[in-house]
Amino acid sequence: MALDTVQNYVDDARILLQDKRVPYRYPDADLVLAHNMSLLEAKKLRPDLFINRSIPAYSIASPSTAVVVDEMYRVAHLYYIVGQAQLRDDEEVQDQRAAAFLNMFTQKLLSVSG
Repeated sequence: MALDTVQNYVDDARILLQDKRVPYRYPDADLVLAHNMSLLEAKKLRPDLFINRSIPAYSIASPSTAVVVDEMYRVAHLYYIVGQAQLRDDEEVQDQRAAAFLNMFTQKLLSVSG
C-alpha cells in the first residue's frame, strides 16, 4: 500500500469499502472529492503540516498524479475517504463504521505513536 498517487487512494479505498465489482457503488470522482476534503480537514486539525504549502485539489482525470501528503499521514487520509463514502449509505451499521473511520483519521493526525 504505497498511497503515492490519486489512483492508489481510490484503489485502496475500494478495498476497505469492499467495492471491487463494476459497476462500483462509489464513483471514483466521489472518492477523490473525499480525499480533497480530507486535506481541508487535516489543515484545520494540523495547520503545521501545511506551512508554506497550498492545498492541492486532485482530480480523477489525472489518476497518476502524485499525492503530496507526508507518509506518516497517508493512511489517515485513506480512512477519511472511506468514512466519507460510508456516510452516504442508509444502513445504520454503515453510520457506525463511517464514524469509526473518521475518528481514526482524527486520531492518526493528532496522536504521536512511538
